[in-house]
This record gives sequence, C-alpha cells and structure tokens, in this order.
Amino acid sequence: MTPTTRHLTDELAQRYVDGVATEVEAAHCTGHLAGCDGCSLLVESYRALGDALEGLGGPEPEPDFTAAVMARIDGAERAAARSRRFASAVVAAAAVLLVAVVGVSGAAVSAPALSGLTVAFGDAFHATSVGLEVAAPLLRALRLQIVLACVALGVPLLLALRRLSVRAEARVSAS
Repeated sequence: MTPTTRHLTDELAQRYVDGVATEVEAAHCTGHLAGCDGCSLLVESYRALGDALEGLGGPEPEPDFTAAVMARIDGAERAAARSRRFASAVVAAAAVLLVAVVGVSGAAVSAPALSGLTVAFGDAFHATSVGLEVAAPLLRALRLQIVLACVALGVPLLLALRRLSVRAEARVSAS
C-alpha cells in the first residue's frame, strides 16, 4: 500500500484543514485527495464546519463575573491568612508556656534538662546522618536482593492474610 492510497483519518483531515499538518502529512493529504472522493468530502465537511463555527461568537460572561471570581479569591486568601494567624498563635502560646514553665521551675532545674535534650537531639541527628551515609551505598548495591527478599517474604504473607480474611468473611456470612 502506498502512502497516497491510505485514507485520511479524522484527525489527519482536521489537521490538514487547520493547516497544522506536517509537511509529509500535507503532501500525503494533497496526493490522496486528488484521487479519493470520500476523503475529499471529509475534508470539505471539516472546512464547512470550520467556516460555520468561525462566525459564531463565544458566550458572554455575566457582567459581574470578574468581580465574583475576585471575591472568591479574596475569600480564600482571607481564610488562608486566618489559618496562618491561628497556627502562629498556637506556636506563640506554646513558646510562652515553655518560657513560663522554665521561668517558674528555675534555671537550675530546667537548664540541665534542656541541655540534655539538646545533646540527645544532636546525637540522634549525628547517628541518623552516619547511618544514611553507610546505608545509601549498601542499598544501591543490594537493591535487587532487597526487592527479591521483600517479594519472597511479602507474597506468602499476603496469601496467608488473604486466606484469613476469606475465612473471617465466611464466618461472618454464616452467622
């Protein structure tokens, strides 16, 4: 079958009429339309449809459309700002409460606890960063083995859970 004997699809005919077909597609269309009445009718129907639609105007928006959209946007922005203010107030209240507790309990009581907490967070962060530095190359090197192990453990587990759920459904439907 040569390219000129292949009939035009709806999409190709529409692209040809709109003038957005590639050069190869346009050449195919021109050659094919010279000898195919069916495809010529298809292209002419698309041209007639385009001409008819070109004269139609789009629907006019309501006169207050822009104002209504802007009012909805302003309302959404006010709600977001209210939510941010509320979150900020909660954080500020928590900070004030923490300062009050530290002030009431005295620096002698709270300083060692806060210092210990800071050291614990620092140690945890350091351990996590070292663990990630070690784990990243291992995970890259053992990716296939890890996937296979997960499948080997996961499939039997899922099958067992499926059996248990089927049995539980049978008991519920029997009673």
